Amino acid sequence: MPNNQQTITITPGGFCPNWFDNTWPYLGNKYHASDMVSIDLTDPNCMTQGPGTADLTAGTQAGAVTTLITSILHTAVASDVTYAIGGAKIYKISSTAVTNDGTYPMTIDKGTVTAEDADDLVYYKSNLYVFYNHSGSAGDIAKITLSTNALDADWGSTVPTGMATLVDAVHYAINGGDDVVYFTNGQYIGTISGTTLATTALDFWTNSQVVSLTWNGNRVYAAVNRPNITGSNFNESGIYRWNGVSSSWEGDPIEVSGELGALYTKNGTTFVWHKDAIDTGGYWLSRINGAALEPLRRYSGSLPTHTQVGEKGGFLMWVSNNKVFMFGAADAGLSTHLFQYMSGKHATIGTISAPFGTILVSSNLTTSYALSKESGYTVTSSWKSMAFPVSGAGTKFQIDRIWVNTEQLSTGAKVDFTLYYDQGKSSKALTQIAYATTNKTRHKILNRGPQVENFRIDIDFTNGSIVNNVKIRSIEVEGHPILST
Repeated sequence: MPNNQQTITITPGGFCPNWFDNTWPYLGNKYHASDMVSIDLTDPNCMTQGPGTADLTAGTQAGAVTTLITSILHTAVASDVTYAIGGAKIYKISSTAVTNDGTYPMTIDKGTVTAEDADDLVYYKSNLYVFYNHSGSAGDIAKITLSTNALDADWGSTVPTGMATLVDAVHYAINGGDDVVYFTNGQYIGTISGTTLATTALDFWTNSQVVSLTWNGNRVYAAVNRPNITGSNFNESGIYRWNGVSSSWEGDPIEVSGELGALYTKNGTTFVWHKDAIDTGGYWLSRINGAALEPLRRYSGSLPTHTQVGEKGGFLMWVSNNKVFMFGAADAGLSTHLFQYMSGKHATIGTISAPFGTILVSSNLTTSYALSKESGYTVTSSWKSMAFPVSGAGTKFQIDRIWVNTEQLSTGAKVDFTLYYDQGKSSKALTQIAYATTNKTRHKILNRGPQVENFRIDIDFTNGSIVNNVKIRSIEVEGHPILST
């Protein structure tokens, strides 16, 4: 063994900073990834394949889920019971099933209009309230009295004190800590307090739109885009704080040069997803810190809507480019990771939620609709390390051996590795790790490799198992510098 032997230890982790800007990034820590597809990093001891999906009762779902579900309650309303909406349908679901019993799914039918299309729902005072738009270029609120399963499709415009139609805009709702429902209504925030409806309780500008709400510190926080323009356009947006009573917001807003997406409050911290004003790839996860936004991580993809964010197992989760991303750490003393966790059954994701502890994800492909839960493991899973510059002035790096440390494997578990080097100009397939009766946990996948200037290691689970996964603890690259010619 050369006396100048070096070992680079890689413990696979989350995305490196600005991973989307360069396919051969050097900036980051040894555990960082330059790219990944469906990787599970929720166990701080190892990396493995992300989850696959399984339909909620596939046998009956075909007759039950006939729309793209766009919102699922974040909590159960009874033991193993919650509700979801999409299109003109209201769904009753459990952790395993979509009810299809003649009562549910319910259909919202206002009667005098068509094309009822629900945005969101809220559980309030033991009943459901569903916010939807329709062909009349307006919106309304449906009420479901859960004790009798009675549906009043036009409750908002005909029943409560202050009855009125809604603006034709996205309607997202929250339960405030003051026992009031708050909802977005174009340039307004509306409220439901008991049997009283106020559709214009707080007014912003005529060219603005409220796109998300959250509750924190006994106040409503509202994300407002002004003007309401998507794409690579300049927006002067803001996050406003309101006590729910006054005719105006409190203090100065947190001004954001760009487009705002979802707000979400977790354990007293409000997180914000937003996009740079004129940067098509400039997406941010930030948190509110006093009177400013504190950036946490930059990512690529798309802004999640109000119903495309949530949490699971202490991790934040959201939808970006129809993939589920997660951010956080398994314990307060550990490093945070940003990782792409799973996909939906079909190409387009409607919403995600975890009311029973397992992620539910709705999706569709043209007219194929699904409500699925995470289940087993996907083999559409891969991870790429960041690049390691190992050459020096007049030297290259001789790779001597590569070892991989795993947990014990079970029948069918497999994973493949490829060494890319010299800015990806060359590559070498490494020895596959596969279950064997000897069941080793330390695997030598390369003996005497090439001389390199820099390298990257790719991990691919395509040939793996959807039942028995491979848990990778670390990768050790042994080598030494040599004079180059």
